[in-house]
Amino acid sequence: MDKNIPVISIVGIHNSGKTTFIEAVIRILSQRGYKITAIKHDPKGKAQTDTPGKDSYRFFHSGAKEVFLVSPDRITHYIKEEKPDPSVVIKHYASPDTDLVIIEGFKNYPHSHKFEVIRKAENRQPVLPETEVKGYITDYYKHSLTFDINKPQEFADYIEQEYIKKRNRL
Repeated sequence: MDKNIPVISIVGIHNSGKTTFIEAVIRILSQRGYKITAIKHDPKGKAQTDTPGKDSYRFFHSGAKEVFLVSPDRITHYIKEEKPDPSVVIKHYASPDTDLVIIEGFKNYPHSHKFEVIRKAENRQPVLPETEVKGYITDYYKHSLTFDINKPQEFADYIEQEYIKKRNRL
C-alpha cells in the first residue's frame, strides 16, 4: 500500500448518515481540485452493481476473473478477489495521483483514522472504543474531536489541512 496516500474511514451503524455525509465531503474536496478515491464496504454482498442478464454480468458470472465495462465517461471494473481488503484496493487499483482515500465502513481496518457517525436520533453509544476513533461526526455527541454532521464543510476543511496538505508538505 502506498503509505503516502492518506486514508480515513467513516464508520457507524446502518442508516446513520455515513453515505450522505461522505458524498458532501467528496463534492467539497473535488470542487477544490482534489482527487478522491472512495471505497464502500458491502459486508453482506447485497450491493447490485450490474444487471443480471447484461453482457458484463454474464461474462463475470461465467468465470471471468476481471470484466471491464467501458462507457463514454467511465470504466467499471469487476474483479473476483477472495476476501478483499482496502489495502489491496488501494495498492493495486487506486490512481497514483489520488489525494485522499475515504473508506465507508471496514470498522476493523487498522490502516486508517476512523471517524464515527452518531446522530442524536439513534440514541446509542459509539460502536468502537474511544481509543480506536480519531473523532466523531455527530449532532450531539461530545468528544475531544467532534464535527457537526450538518456542516460537512468544517470536516472537509479539517481533512484538507490535516491529511491532504500535510502529505503535500512531506
